[in-house]
Amino acid sequence: MSKNVKLTVYADHTRNKISKNIFGHFMEHSADVIYGSVYDPESRFADADGFRKDVLEVLKEVQVPMLRYPGGNFVSNYHWEDGIGPKEKRPKVFDYAWLAEDDNRMGTVEFIKLCEKTGAEPYLCVNMGSGTAEEAMHWVEFCNGTGDTKYANMRRELGYEEPFHVKYWGLGNEMYGDWQFGACSAEEYAKKALDFAKAMKWMDPSIELIACGYDLGSDWNYEVARVLKPLISHIAIHHYSIGYDIFKEEDYNQCMYIPDYLTKLTNVAKASIVAGTNDALTDIKVAWDEWNTHAWDFEKDKNDCNYTLKNTILTAGILHSFIRSSDVVEIASYSPFVNVCGAIATDAEGVLKRAQYYVFELFSKVFRQCDGYVETHMEGETYSLPEVIDYSNRKAEAKFALDAKSAQRIVKTNYIDCVAAINDNHSRMSISLINKNSKDGYEVELSVLGSKVQWNTGKCYQIYHDDFEAYNTRENPENVSVKEAEGILNGQNIHLNPHSITVIVVELEK
Repeated sequence: MSKNVKLTVYADHTRNKISKNIFGHFMEHSADVIYGSVYDPESRFADADGFRKDVLEVLKEVQVPMLRYPGGNFVSNYHWEDGIGPKEKRPKVFDYAWLAEDDNRMGTVEFIKLCEKTGAEPYLCVNMGSGTAEEAMHWVEFCNGTGDTKYANMRRELGYEEPFHVKYWGLGNEMYGDWQFGACSAEEYAKKALDFAKAMKWMDPSIELIACGYDLGSDWNYEVARVLKPLISHIAIHHYSIGYDIFKEEDYNQCMYIPDYLTKLTNVAKASIVAGTNDALTDIKVAWDEWNTHAWDFEKDKNDCNYTLKNTILTAGILHSFIRSSDVVEIASYSPFVNVCGAIATDAEGVLKRAQYYVFELFSKVFRQCDGYVETHMEGETYSLPEVIDYSNRKAEAKFALDAKSAQRIVKTNYIDCVAAINDNHSRMSISLINKNSKDGYEVELSVLGSKVQWNTGKCYQIYHDDFEAYNTRENPENVSVKEAEGILNGQNIHLNPHSITVIVVELEK
């Protein structure tokens, strides 16, 4: 059964640029996220530097724009000097974030090489748990220093005369959480981060600093913005939707609301930043530098049937949320990219691209060609559900004389979700449509205002499978993948299959 909807695209007005860095990824020293996968000198796929060529290839295919490293929880007990110099002399240390041993074979120089091999922008996070501001400053000097100083010369002695030019630096990881070494209050964090920020900026004023934020903590984000506003460019928030008792895997309609929920968190974080800086025009942005549809689950890691078309549609929906908020969101890191709940899985025989991988492959291609966000308006079917609220950080409500309680709100969300973008010379436009309805298809009537579309030039790309629970395996690695779709675009009307992702790229008359 197909239903009719109308979509209007306002091609005559570009709101803002979509940063390519919202399609970034995250790698942490945990389990097999790095060792034995990305970095594995013993593998038959290893190159001269110890990196697996098959993993490098898929990173290049997805045009990974940014990599965040080395954590994550791991970073709160990581000392960067342990990871430089001859590998046989690097210490093996106990990692109390993951209760494991780390021999530091992968370190700063190796990470920079990984970024160079894949074309990614490096994003380093400093240790604000057991580390010091001086240690962080020395790390900046090692990476970016140009003077005749100790740590710049240390880099040169290792054979790297030219600086690494690391632009993005994170000030700690999830310092609000009691699972984090060095956890503290917002006031304590802001005071400590101020010293880190000053020291790092004194070393290299050109770097951009990303402060630790909290997806559920308006008070935290307010205080961080208030204290650090002259020195930071972003406040980072993290979110894993399914697996921490926020969204229920078995509740389909609730899960399809996840992208709307993240948009709400983005708006609340931005409001906290505006309040904290007391500046409605503040240029401090939101960085979603750890996110995934599912929480890390090491037991599910190797079972490929857990990564289905459903994950793929949710992944696309969250990226839609970031694109729609791209005036506020400039950085995002899918966490992690390799293994655990990542977009690819590795074993000794090679790489499997999980279903959600293809969203990044498709979006990074079309939204690099067209990166000027334009507004859209959808008139179509919606559904209602009780608002999803994470109560883990909410204080008990006050009891008034009338014993008042906040009524549970009912929210609406569209079955069809859409974002659109245009290129610099207004000659090409990309439109991405997600049908979240698991049963019904839709016929979409497209109207483009402000430009004449050459509909006969349209190319359609689709991620779809008859089975909503379809997934990829070694035996059937492209069961869920991007395919060029024929016959679904008829003039300015397009057919959307149930539970599908469809991207149209069309030429415009100048």
